[in-house]
Amino acid sequence: MAHGNLTNSVKAIDVFFKNVSAEAYERPSFGYLATNEIVQSLVQRGFIERDTLEYVKLTAKGLDKCKEDCH
Repeated sequence: MAHGNLTNSVKAIDVFFKNVSAEAYERPSFGYLATNEIVQSLVQRGFIERDTLEYVKLTAKGLDKCKEDCH
């Protein structure tokens, strides 16, 4: 995301889905809705902050969670 720098905001985050249904390919709005729900959940859990609708920032809690999950 911000490579561990909590003062930077980023315009995009990558969200990868393990399984994608045929319907999702036919209606890309499904992917947008799912991604938006994931972002909202991360905000509610305190892992990211949403500066604007387009920009997000990793929080200290989010960075700690990333370090915990990656090691």
